[in-house]
Amino acid sequence: MNTVVKLDKQIIMHKMQELCSLLLQDEGYKEMREMIDQFAADEQATAQYERFMEKHQALEEKERQNIELLASEIQVYEEEERALYDHPLIRRFIYAQREFSQLHQQISHYFTKSVEMNRLPQANELGKEACGCGGSCSSNH
Repeated sequence: MNTVVKLDKQIIMHKMQELCSLLLQDEGYKEMREMIDQFAADEQATAQYERFMEKHQALEEKERQNIELLASEIQVYEEEERALYDHPLIRRFIYAQREFSQLHQQISHYFTKSVEMNRLPQANELGKEACGCGGSCSSNH
């Protein structure tokens, strides 16, 4: 006879709410959220970013199909990429997006390592990207 075993998700979700509450109160979070909101409110910036992403995807598709990229295509792509970083709203949006993505990866990695090791991982077992220290903690990554 098979028995179904389930985790107590209610307590886990309660702790997740606490974690997310801390995040929403963090000043850095609020600044990054503002960066994203300012970008989203600027139609010119979002259109420029979307055009670049479409071009990026088209060039990636060519590479997947082993179609050689022309030097002119690469040059235009690089110019448009530089233009993204020259635009303050887009640059700040990309920065905030990267920071949120890294936090998400750190949380996911910590969860995965905990399950994998059947205990809480030590900082030196996570790697410098995952522990969030940026190399500033005393562990030997």
